[in-house]
Amino acid sequence: MNSEFSIGLVEISGLGDAIISLDDMCKVADVEFVATERRLGGRLVTVVVKGELTAVKAAVDAGVARASALGTLKAHQVIARPHKEILPYLHLDKDRPVEPKSETAGTHVGAVKKKPAARKTASAKKPAAKRGRPKKAATQ
Repeated sequence: MNSEFSIGLVEISGLGDAIISLDDMCKVADVEFVATERRLGGRLVTVVVKGELTAVKAAVDAGVARASALGTLKAHQVIARPHKEILPYLHLDKDRPVEPKSETAGTHVGAVKKKPAARKTASAKKPAAKRGRPKKAATQ
């Protein structure tokens, strides 16, 4: 079973340039921003939008044009009517949400569970060791 919408992906080098390209993508066509994924500490960013096929193609073309002008375009793709199995990875399937595996995996749109804070142990209360050479034991 395929979806009734299309998705567009544009991969750009640099978070700032990705935001500028996304702005152009959303202004040109009636698309919805779905998610962004950052790799390499934000040096490689993938922007994902969804909508009707013609709108997604126009938005991706606008994002590609802006990223090419900035010299930061890496890749782009339009997927018409994506299969339902890939929707959880784009946070488009409410029944089967997928959480990012690490903090560097991305900043997806939607809720991400926070990890519980580490517990304090008894060893954490000990004072820090003094610097320098240890004192010699007293002789009798």
